[in-house]
Amino acid sequence: MISRFFIPTFAVLCFSPIMRAQESVFLDVSEAIIQALQQNLSLRIEGVDVLNAQEEIFVQESVFDTNIFASGTQRGSRSASYQNSEAFPATHNSTVRAGVSKFLDSGAEVQITTNYARNSTSASAQALNPAHAGDLIMSLRQPLLEGRGSSINLIPLQQAELDSQRAELFLKDTALQIMERTESAYWDLAYAHEAYKVRLASQEVAEKLLEENQERERVGLATNIDVLQSQVFLATSKEAVLNASNLIDDSQDLLYRRMGTENYPEDHVSVEQLPDLSTEEIGTITSLLTILANNPNYLQQRLNIKAWELSVKASRNRALPQVDLTAGLGLSGIDDSPTDAYGSALERDGYDWLAGIEFRVPWGQRSDKARYQQTRNNLYREQLRLEDIQQDIKVINRANWRNWVTGIERVRATKLSLDLATEQFDRERTKYESGLATFRELLEAREDQDEANLRYLSSILDAVKADIVNMALDASLPERHGLSWDSTASIILPPEPTEQP
Repeated sequence: MISRFFIPTFAVLCFSPIMRAQESVFLDVSEAIIQALQQNLSLRIEGVDVLNAQEEIFVQESVFDTNIFASGTQRGSRSASYQNSEAFPATHNSTVRAGVSKFLDSGAEVQITTNYARNSTSASAQALNPAHAGDLIMSLRQPLLEGRGSSINLIPLQQAELDSQRAELFLKDTALQIMERTESAYWDLAYAHEAYKVRLASQEVAEKLLEENQERERVGLATNIDVLQSQVFLATSKEAVLNASNLIDDSQDLLYRRMGTENYPEDHVSVEQLPDLSTEEIGTITSLLTILANNPNYLQQRLNIKAWELSVKASRNRALPQVDLTAGLGLSGIDDSPTDAYGSALERDGYDWLAGIEFRVPWGQRSDKARYQQTRNNLYREQLRLEDIQQDIKVINRANWRNWVTGIERVRATKLSLDLATEQFDRERTKYESGLATFRELLEAREDQDEANLRYLSSILDAVKADIVNMALDASLPERHGLSWDSTASIILPPEPTEQP
């Protein structure tokens, strides 16, 4: 595989100015990729989804938080009378209720409450006036079938954790696609610069040949046809240079579009040269196990299967009858002061308890059984989809590897062709200067050299892109530029929003 072109320090990657490329005439590949990650709106949107998925974990954890509640009321009354108001005394009641409740992962709901009541009346017959009553009650509801056990009640939390992991993998997959497209566009621009140099060199040769032929015609060593051919060759070379310059413009615009900037440079920026791959080692094909352990698409599908396994478990639980055990114990007391009332309750002057079973189930449970079967079918579908993804990755990996091997062999072959074409042009020029070859033969040799040079550059570009695709497949592309996934995530994840006043 191609060795890393740049391994900049993490500090440079994280803190390099976003528009540095526009301040300098040089843009390196890692800087282009970092800017693409920073500026891409799709990544920023998906980064918010990752943050929301992480917050959902806290939402599901809060289901098991302790709840505190309290309430208080006052009420007074007196019935209307026609003559004797003492026959209809006035009463005043005050009540306060407070307690805590907690939902346990076993499915049980525990509640501890206290009730305080104060009752006063204008009637003189009441023994305690005012009367204070207080009680302490603990109640429990525990599912015995549906909703029993932590393996069921922790499913929403486990699903939230899976959703968070899937959101991160989806973000990683999108980031890898952006990195792949950006780097490919970068090397397209590098190829355009190299092609421009080839065309520009050919134009310089054409200008020199035209000057030489005009001088040779003046002294009678060349004909007017040779001069005309030189002029045509120069005009064709200038057209090729213009087309190569346009290719640079188009490639540069595409690269900056991939980088997500709104400011496009007016002049050509310089970039890295295409690497010399003629001596590159082919290496060995990346193992399928390595790819499956790192490929975000495959890992996402595995998480999908885990999520559906949890859904099957939850659906099977909902198909069970609802059988709940209920139990409660209360202590109560009444006296002429709140303290004595609660003291009386703790001394068990009054008590109340209950225990029971509640049973509820739809007749036949047809809907629950049908939904359970649907989730099983969906799980089977996702398992088939995982197998299909694995087969696709295996075929893609083999195809990418063949493209890489073919690309390196093509680079070596085109390099030899370029060396041969260069040697032939030099010989034809020597022969032409000695009068042993026609000018037409010299032009053909030069055109052959240019085409061989462009084929060589094109073969390098194809090999580089094949390597990029390979590294994107096994998610090792960030390492090519000195990045880990953690450092990449720190670049693309948005900061937590500040609270609005």
